[in-house]
Amino acid sequence: MTSPFVDREPLISLFIRLASMDGVSLAERPVADEVSAILRAAGVRVIEDGTGRTVGGTAGNLLCFPSAFDPAKPSVVLTAHLDTVLPTTHLTARVHSDRITSDGTTILGADNRLGLSALCYALLTIEEHHLAHRNCFVVFTIAEETGLVGAEHIDLSPYHVQSAFVFDCSRRPGVYIKECVGLALFKAHITGKAAHAGVAPDEGINAIAMASAGIAGLQLGRIDDDLTVNIGKISGGSAINVVPDNVEIEGEVRSFSPARIREQLDLIERSLSQSLYPGGELLFESREDFAPYFHANDSATIVDLENALKRVELTPQPIRYTGGSDANRYNAKGIPAVNLGIGAQKPHSYEEFVLLEDLVSTVEIALALVQTR
Repeated sequence: MTSPFVDREPLISLFIRLASMDGVSLAERPVADEVSAILRAAGVRVIEDGTGRTVGGTAGNLLCFPSAFDPAKPSVVLTAHLDTVLPTTHLTARVHSDRITSDGTTILGADNRLGLSALCYALLTIEEHHLAHRNCFVVFTIAEETGLVGAEHIDLSPYHVQSAFVFDCSRRPGVYIKECVGLALFKAHITGKAAHAGVAPDEGINAIAMASAGIAGLQLGRIDDDLTVNIGKISGGSAINVVPDNVEIEGEVRSFSPARIREQLDLIERSLSQSLYPGGELLFESREDFAPYFHANDSATIVDLENALKRVELTPQPIRYTGGSDANRYNAKGIPAVNLGIGAQKPHSYEEFVLLEDLVSTVEIALALVQTR
């Protein structure tokens, strides 16, 4: 169903306008200023918070309030992020009969300029047509791509938020992430003893050999449907003729269960510890990057979302997902949040594209979530 309030050509133009503006993580100032100017000209109140100053960025999170917003009442928030994973300064967008792509020399930036442009368009539509709507507002976060930083630092407590709908999943509209993994990061520093590799190798304690033995005792990759483990970085040693006296290993554990994350971290530490030679030492550190979330079928957030999807003639498709988003941060803050499919396909690649029908559907979903009937 095509909404009478969604005009495809201006929407495409808005998407390309925003996608073409540079704004990588912690350098979002150009796109933040552009979005603020567009929305303020339409009567939307835009507040920029101080997160940029806190984390060393050029801009803060944007909180965008329709003219009818009442801060004293419960609200819902729709969110997307300002940053892209790579620059889009030299983007040449190509509009085809069914999709938008880049010219193949840059990313398109649909992650997350699709969500950004769709929510901007929805706000403009609400103001222009004076649409009756729930008490709602829109948030655009910074530095999502480098660790969900903006959502971690934003304070939504003054706004009585009942649900958050995050427009940032690469799946097509209709899909939503009902259950998402949590992520823990770990770093292991193994210390041995340096010695001349040819003259006195017996006097050395080889840190690389100890690390290799510890890693060999681990299962990596997809352990099962609930758990993945990866070692992504190894560094160490000083020269090929020196027994290496240090190695640093960095990796991650993802699971839908916090208990399983903790168990796996303990297993990794134990395997590395048991691989130590006499005189070898291990320093193992880990931290939660983001927590998992799960929503019951009858939760108000899920009921609202599925009703909105059905109103725009989309079939709700709940999924479990192994990639994090700002939704993880909001859930950790006590705000029920779901990440929605918007169709930013093949993200982070030069083959990235968005179907025109998905761009339109994303705006329709946003309007369906907030319009009162």
